[in-house]
Amino acid sequence: MHGDRPSSTARLIARAMLLAAQDRDRRRLVPVDAATLLTGILAADGRSAWFDLLLRHPWAARWAWRCERLILPGIIVHFLARKRWIEQQVLASLRDGCEQVVVLGAGYDTLAARLHAAWPKADFFELDHPATQRPKTQALSSAGQQAGGNLFFLPVDFGVELPRETLAGFPRFQASRRTCFVAEGLLMYFPVSRVTDLLRNLASTPSSTLIFTFMEPAPDGRAAFRGNRGLINSWLRLRREPFAWASSRTGVQALFPSCGWQVDVIAGPDDLRRDVLIPADLGHAALAEGECLGRASTPALRS
Repeated sequence: MHGDRPSSTARLIARAMLLAAQDRDRRRLVPVDAATLLTGILAADGRSAWFDLLLRHPWAARWAWRCERLILPGIIVHFLARKRWIEQQVLASLRDGCEQVVVLGAGYDTLAARLHAAWPKADFFELDHPATQRPKTQALSSAGQQAGGNLFFLPVDFGVELPRETLAGFPRFQASRRTCFVAEGLLMYFPVSRVTDLLRNLASTPSSTLIFTFMEPAPDGRAAFRGNRGLINSWLRLRREPFAWASSRTGVQALFPSCGWQVDVIAGPDDLRRDVLIPADLGHAALAEGECLGRASTPALRS
C-alpha cells in the first residue's frame, strides 16, 4: 500500500474470493452476501477487463485455476479458510459478550459489513488506509450500508499511526468495553519493532481478544509461502507491499506476552484442514502453507 492507491493485495484477495464463489466446490467457503458485497467493492475500485473475462467464461476460469496451481497450489483455498476461521473466532467472541469488533487493515474484507446488522448491540470499526477505504465505503453506501449506526470506518496509516490513538479520537469507541481486534494479513508487513509497538498499543485496551495471522520463516529465513518459487514475493515487492516480518510459533509465544498478550491458540494448515475444510467437505483440497493464525487475550479478559 502506498500513495493514494488502494491496496493491491486487498484487490487480489477480493478477486480470488469472487472467482472461488463461482467454483462448484470452493464456493462452500464463500458467504453468499460476501460475494455480493465484493462485486460492488471491486466495481467501485475500477473495472478490469481480464477479470470480467474470468467471471464470464468457464474456460477462462479454468485457466486461472491452472495458473494458481503453477504459482502456488492452494493459496486461494488458504485465503478462504483463513477468513472462515477468523469469522468463527469473531462470532465466538460476540457470543461470549464482546461489545466492540475492530478490524485492522481490513482491506476489502466484508466481515464487519456482514455481521454488524446481526449484532446490533455491538459496534464494528474498520481501521485502514483511506485510499483502500474509499472504494469500499462508496460501494457499501450504494448498497444502503452507510457508515453510522454500529458500523464505522476510520482512516489510519499503521506505518506512522497507532490504532488506539485513532480510536481514542472517536467517542463511540470505549476502551472499557470488551473488544475483539482482528489483524488479518497485517503484521507481516511491518518490521518486528513496529509489530511490537502495535501489539503493546492494542493491549492498552484492558479486556481484549486479538485474532491475528503471521508468517512462519521459510527454510531460508524469509517471510514467504512455501513452494511459491519467489513469484508471490516478487509481485509484493513490485506492488510495494513486501512481507517484512516472520516468526516461528515459539517466537510468537515469546513475543506476545512481552507485549501484554497471552497466546491462547495458534492454528496452522493441519488445523485449518480439520476445522474448516473437512466440515465443508473440502478435506482433499490443496492448501498453501506458510501463514499461521492465532488468538490471544489480555490478562484482564482472562481473569
